[in-house]
Amino acid sequence: MQPRSFVLPGFCLLLVLLLFCALGPTDARVPDEPATLSGTVRDPAGAVVPKATVVATSTHTGQTFRARSDSQGHYELVGLPPGPYRVQATAPGFGPRTETVELRAGQSTQLDLSLPLAPVAQVVTVSEIPEEIAVEFRQVPGGVALIGRTELQQTRATTLKDALAFTPGVLVQPRFGADESQLSIRGSGLRNNFHLRGVNLLVNGMPYQDADGSSDFESLELMAIERVEVWKGANAIRYGGNTMGGAIHFVTRTGETAPPLELRIVGGAFGFYKAQLATSGAAGRFSYYASYTASEMDGYREHSQQGRHRLFANLGWRIGPSTQVAVDILAANVAEKLPGALTRSEFLSNPRQAQASNVTGDWGRFYNYVRLGARLRHEFNSGHMLALSVYGQYRNMDHPIFQVLDQDGRNFGGEIHYTVQGTLWGQRNRFVIGFAPQHGTTGERRYVNLGAGQPAGQRGALTALFGTTATNCGLYFENQLDVTSAFTFIAGGRADWARREFTDLFLSDGDRSDRRTFSAVSPKLGFVWRVAEGVQLFGNVSRSYEPPLLLELTSFGAPGFLPLEAQDTWQYEIGTRGQLGSRLDWDLAFFDAEIDNEIINRNVRPFPGAPFTIPSYRNAPQTRHLGMELGAGALLGEGLLVAGDRLHWRLAYTWSQFRYVDDPSFGDNALPGAPRHLLRSEVRYTHPRGFWVAPNLDWSPARYFVNSANTVVNTAYAVLNLKAGFDGLDRQNLRISFYLEASNLTNRKYSASVQVDNDLGRFFEPSEGRALYAGLSWRFGR
Repeated sequence: MQPRSFVLPGFCLLLVLLLFCALGPTDARVPDEPATLSGTVRDPAGAVVPKATVVATSTHTGQTFRARSDSQGHYELVGLPPGPYRVQATAPGFGPRTETVELRAGQSTQLDLSLPLAPVAQVVTVSEIPEEIAVEFRQVPGGVALIGRTELQQTRATTLKDALAFTPGVLVQPRFGADESQLSIRGSGLRNNFHLRGVNLLVNGMPYQDADGSSDFESLELMAIERVEVWKGANAIRYGGNTMGGAIHFVTRTGETAPPLELRIVGGAFGFYKAQLATSGAAGRFSYYASYTASEMDGYREHSQQGRHRLFANLGWRIGPSTQVAVDILAANVAEKLPGALTRSEFLSNPRQAQASNVTGDWGRFYNYVRLGARLRHEFNSGHMLALSVYGQYRNMDHPIFQVLDQDGRNFGGEIHYTVQGTLWGQRNRFVIGFAPQHGTTGERRYVNLGAGQPAGQRGALTALFGTTATNCGLYFENQLDVTSAFTFIAGGRADWARREFTDLFLSDGDRSDRRTFSAVSPKLGFVWRVAEGVQLFGNVSRSYEPPLLLELTSFGAPGFLPLEAQDTWQYEIGTRGQLGSRLDWDLAFFDAEIDNEIINRNVRPFPGAPFTIPSYRNAPQTRHLGMELGAGALLGEGLLVAGDRLHWRLAYTWSQFRYVDDPSFGDNALPGAPRHLLRSEVRYTHPRGFWVAPNLDWSPARYFVNSANTVVNTAYAVLNLKAGFDGLDRQNLRISFYLEASNLTNRKYSASVQVDNDLGRFFEPSEGRALYAGLSWRFGR
């Protein structure tokens, strides 16, 4: 079957037309003299609020202007085009205040803002999300999610499941209690039995993954994160997304959003502890934030000890009212043992054991990681915004598995991102264009694994010596046009060129050097229809094109590169989101992903009688991913026991039906690895004095297959958990919070994470048994 294609000239013509429309004059009239907006931000008692963020958004063009209140609570915004504005003020510890104002040409307008006290222990507060991000999310024609810092602070902040458990469509299952997880969005990367592909990870807008698209999780620190943004499918084009799953964007804390000093300690079952020390500050135009965390765990299973040391810091400099520069520094030391997967009989008899060959071979992963990134953002008064970023990262890794892998990896990249907000044919229009190159090299040496306890060390004879190179260039654009005040039409696309190279330097067994080039053009069309106040319908159709990873091209069975084609996906999505007052909110989406050449994994024995498997890959000619995602929340009651208390319910439900289509080996069998139904539900009671308690249910009610032949299943499970905390002690700029988590209360034996298509029948990665964790945090300063 031939891959689906899109005609290049048509894409180029559309790009030229949109460039002409967006970059051309937005208004033929002589511009009016700009206006000024100023005022004072106060609390309910009338005291001034310093360091409050004030954002004025033009309701005509969508252009935003930002200021911070000084030590006297005063703010000032200058150079604003006249017209109607929505003005929002936010500050830590307060709820948001939003007002509307009409600014007239050449005049100064006074607008004082009074902030209400924030409700205690909110899961996600509006004040955590910048107004421009909230506005942008309302314009996305598909599935998105925002997770704020409050939710992150009310978890162990250890695995991505802590952050994303209540995001429908996102499957996150820790493999052995640590941050290494099975992560998939809409079935992306289900074939991966380790690490990640099919989803782009970004930190402060810059790619975290390697240039070929491979990624891990161990260097990410959730305690230093301000918010997490999830952009599903082609909705991730804002970040140059070119994957079927989309993108997860981690936005870190800064000197303007974090308290001056914070200490946090979490500990509990299976020898787990984690501690964070963070500091921040802002003086004039400069700000800084620095966080150091250390964590260790013995692990639920044998041979699953973990250790992490992570440092994250950023420096900010406001060169002027419209120009910002920021520098990020990330360093990590990672050490982890790998317990492997179990057969069903091993899992049922003793889920805490490790795979025997992993113990005798002392399998693990140990590396040092350093990353440096710099960002510049400049806003023009005419509604134009330019963002530039560059980054580089280095990883040195010792990775004993079936052989001992010694790797040095270097990845570099950058992006230029240009946004134009104005009018087109008298209607609001927003245009984005960007170019993102990436380049990565890896030098790798492989040795015979002699196993643990050898006098001469674990490394034996050299078996391989090679270098790999991955290069990508992506050009993307998106245009949002308000056809009417209620209907927005979105058109976009991405052109990709990628090269993968393998240079064999160990020639005694032959020269395996190889190279491949991939290229494609991927369009996107979508709409957002605001059918009523607070209610939207949305839809989109898009293409994504994913070249194989280097580890897939060079996997077992390849004389050079395996003959793998790029994975080519057409995805269709329709849904609705909205809210009814303060009582009910929802986000519902249906999707259909039609995939040519989906890359499928099979873990095979490298030789007869081998006690372990290694991965190999092939293309499935055609597969189909159907699904439904439902997120919902409801305020069940107020004033139930005392005045001001609340009872809230939330739900995340995902239905998945992923199948082969007329596959020569597996017919129309189900693709392995994804639960058919996955439901997470929580009821949270919040007391006005700061106490809260939240029992929750993690339920996979139907069994699902773990191999492509559909002969082995993972059983259904239901796991009860309980979280509770206290966020109320706030005196003299000292805030103390307490957190408690009891997981798997019934001590259910289950395996939420699986390895698919393992020739040894080792499919199951047991989840933790009954466990108790507790944490304390001290925050000094507002």
